[in-house]
Formats: sequence, structure tokens, C-alpha cells
Amino acid sequence: MEQNYIPEWVLLNNQIIDGNGAIKDLDKDKEAVKSYFLNEINKKTQFFHSLKEKLDYLVENDYYEEAFLKRYTLEEIQAVYDIAYKAKFRFPTYMGAFKFYNDYALKSRDNKVFLERYEDRLAINALYHANGDIDLAKRLITSLIAQDFTPATPTLLNTGKKKRGEFVSCFLLEMGDSLNDIARISEFSMQLSKIGG
Repeated sequence: MEQNYIPEWVLLNNQIIDGNGAIKDLDKDKEAVKSYFLNEINKKTQFFHSLKEKLDYLVENDYYEEAFLKRYTLEEIQAVYDIAYKAKFRFPTYMGAFKFYNDYALKSRDNKVFLERYEDRLAINALYHANGDIDLAKRLITSLIAQDFTPATPTLLNTGKKKRGEFVSCFLLEMGDSLNDIARISEFSMQLSKIGG
């Protein structure tokens, strides 16, 4: 690949505004999203023949925790995934799609293959946080896929993953009134940020 190669979706996205920063052509954003999926996401997404095959792979390879999935039958899990996929969600903007696949979607350990789509991440959040209550899981996935609400970043990102950070993004830290205490809290807050806080 050439050193100066710029993907088509980036070029299209850059055509939305003119040189003065004014919106010129919003249709270019839709073209950018389509190009991004056809030429990047779809080509780099792991294919599974069934939901069972996907979940087995993700659990056996230590991507997903197993305990929360065992609270449901496969049919119940499938029902939650069906709600997500039947909504036929499409990212309305390139930046929204890019942000999700760059920062939230589960990827292979070498970061080269996508193991989840948007619907998968939301379904896992619904199943995990419903804690075995299938009716609640169905209500959650319905609200999530409709974007009635979105969990905080660390919750959306980390839910269901075997190797993950925390679900919280805010911490209350107390410290004394000395330079040493301030330095310790500063270091501690950097570590919290690293694990998803």
C-alpha cells in the first residue's frame, strides 16, 4: 500500500465542508459511511455461521465472560440478537461509524479483525445488565438499538468482556493538603483512567 494512500471514505468525508468550513454536501457523508462499510468494516469482520458459533468462539477464546450468558438459554439470547438485527440500524454519519468501530467494537487481539458489529455490542450490554431477566433484556435492547439511551463509555465498551476495565467513569478521590498527596492522587487518577474510569 502506498505511503500517501487516503481511503475513499476519508476523501468523501472531507468533501462535506468547503474551504471556509461551511457545509457543502451532506450526501458525501452518506457516501462515506457506505464506502467505509463496504471497503473496510465488512472486509475485516469475522464471519460466523451462527450465533452459537460466534458466542462459543468468543467465550472459548477469552473474549467474553461466560457466566452472564449461562443465565439464558440460547433461544433467549437469539431473541435479543434478533431484536437488535431486525431494527436494521444504520449509522447516519461516517464519524459515528468510525468512532464505534475504532473505539468500542470488540476486535481480535492484534486489532486487525472486528469480532462484533454495533448490534452485537448492544445485545451483550442488554444481556449482561439484565442479569438473566429475559424480559428486561428485551426491553433494554429495544431501547439501546432505538438509541433512546446509550450507556456511559466504560459501560458500553467493557460490558461482557473477559479482559476489561470497569463500568464506571467517575470516581470521588479524597486527598490531604500536601504536595505528596496531590502527586499520589494525580498518579492514581491516571491509573483509573487507564482501566476505564
